[in-house]
Amino acid sequence: MTEASGAPSEPGAPERAVLLSEVLPAALPQAPAARGFPGISIVPAARLKAAWDRLPELVRWPLIGLAALAIGAIPLAFDNLYYRDLFTFIALYSMLGLGLNIVVGYAGLLDLGYIAFYAIGAYTMAWFTSVAHLPFWTVFPLAVAGAAFFGVLLGAPTLRLRPDYLAMVTLGFGEIVRISINNLDPITNGPRGITGIPRPDLGIFKITGANELHFLVIGLAVLAAFVAVRLADSRVGRAWTYTREDEVAAESSGVNTVRMKLLAFALGAAFAGVAGTLFATKMLMVAPESFTWWESLSVLIIVALGGMGSIPGVILGAAVVVLLPEVLRDFSDYRFLILGVVLILMAIFRPRGIWPATPYRVRTGAAFGEGGGSAGVRPAVSAGLSAPPLAPAPAAAQAISDIVLEARDLVMRFGGIAALADVSLQIRRGEIVSLIGPNGAGKTTFLNAATGVYAPTAGCVTFEGRSVVGLRPNTVASLGIARTFQNIRLFPELTVIENVAAGLHCRTKANSLQAVLHTPGERTEEHAIWQRSLQVLDFVGLCDRAEELAKNLPYGSQRRLEIARALATSPRLLILDEPAAGMSPGESAELTELIRTIRQSGVTLLLIEHHMDLVMSISDRVIVLNYGRIIAEGKPEDVQENPAVIEAYLGREDEYD
Repeated sequence: MTEASGAPSEPGAPERAVLLSEVLPAALPQAPAARGFPGISIVPAARLKAAWDRLPELVRWPLIGLAALAIGAIPLAFDNLYYRDLFTFIALYSMLGLGLNIVVGYAGLLDLGYIAFYAIGAYTMAWFTSVAHLPFWTVFPLAVAGAAFFGVLLGAPTLRLRPDYLAMVTLGFGEIVRISINNLDPITNGPRGITGIPRPDLGIFKITGANELHFLVIGLAVLAAFVAVRLADSRVGRAWTYTREDEVAAESSGVNTVRMKLLAFALGAAFAGVAGTLFATKMLMVAPESFTWWESLSVLIIVALGGMGSIPGVILGAAVVVLLPEVLRDFSDYRFLILGVVLILMAIFRPRGIWPATPYRVRTGAAFGEGGGSAGVRPAVSAGLSAPPLAPAPAAAQAISDIVLEARDLVMRFGGIAALADVSLQIRRGEIVSLIGPNGAGKTTFLNAATGVYAPTAGCVTFEGRSVVGLRPNTVASLGIARTFQNIRLFPELTVIENVAAGLHCRTKANSLQAVLHTPGERTEEHAIWQRSLQVLDFVGLCDRAEELAKNLPYGSQRRLEIARALATSPRLLILDEPAAGMSPGESAELTELIRTIRQSGVTLLLIEHHMDLVMSISDRVIVLNYGRIIAEGKPEDVQENPAVIEAYLGREDEYD
């Protein structure tokens, strides 16, 4: 591992996190002090944060755990059991908030019935330990797995719903679980609940009282925070964020959004299952009234109040939600009124929460190889690249011909309207083909049918001999077809480099378990992701803006960033949908050179464009659509003189005076 100065560390010295500002070339401008990167801050708090960031993760988390246990011991030092229980419930609700934060904060799915998974974990622990008399550690994984299973069971049929309908379905699920628990008297003992739940037996250490359980709950809450941080700063966490920001753009970049949503539901439910088992063993009984809709709303308030996507914010929100009713105990008749006023004021003055999530996710050692692989190697981006870093992804099988994309008799109907009618075309390897036509001709519809956004009504689209009809956009992207959009679809609240990293999702494999365990393979892969992203940014001329938010880029740079994200998927066919729209003449000239350079790297291009100067200067062939049908095809100069094309654009000369 190299330090920021480039000097090698001493043998045996602990590795530390490498930040983005250390990997970028020295000539690039440093990030402003507000972002908290080392070597640039002058205020003591920023220096402390920089020093904290330099500590190895294996040092930071034990320190956090010890600090949490020390804080939890304060009530015991004063023999105050009331405050001990408050601290225990803050830890429990922190776990619940961290789980819901995965679903709502990371993946952007509004779940109003989250407390149902809490109930499933609690009742599983209660029944198997008090009725079946199984030991705690035998039931614990069963309870967590059961909650996760019901999370998938809920998510699978509902994830394609719009957010408002999803909220209603999850709310209904929460009530179904509560009512079922209330009515299944032979199993759950109905409204009376299950009593006689034993304390956990940890083998060599048996918990006999509430004090020991108090520290167990705090320890598991710290572990839950650790898992949440590891997931957030991983390939999986970024996929959730991409899905939340723009699901269509995420799919086109190769992210399986359905799988990511199901994973978010499963892991969020598992967190609730853990909290439910601890709740049951603390209370020594469970009853339906502990799992009402108000509890789901309280956990949602924790996430919204603290800051969606913010792990420290969730913990702070849990403390506020647990402590505020106790502080206002003397004003019990007005507690809900005061809480409502607080939430309204927060929505007005702190809409992102008490402790908002930082928009900069490139902040852990995993980002640049904390050990493993080529850790510490500075990417060769400042000196320029002798060849474009865009080697196309290898084909699944050797292509029989040089035809990359072929459409045969393609039909796309929307009700009674035929957007495409018997469209047949071929795109050969190494070509730049432009698809042009008046507005409403069906150009973008063809693009959507070829990339999996639409399933065509009839006909076939093949890529290197394989049909892509019926495949989801993420699968099409993984095969080697990348695209941009007519209206720019970036992830505006993420940095430039994070936008590019989205394109590498389909070329990487690390799963959630590898992310949590921080395996050598996962570290090496993370390092490769950021190195590759920097190379692609350098290729399109945006490496010096890697740390900026995408929404802050000028229009032309946003277009180049969208192209960079598509190139990061290592495509063999790149489809650009009106890339020059809205560009100045200078920006269009730069785009033309970029397209030529991309073609030289071995990528075939299909261009949908209205900018005729660009089309005529760069295309090998031009295909013209009008009213969903191909009316002309050939070399640019031939198409330019075609009477049918002139008529499509300018109209037919009136034969009557």
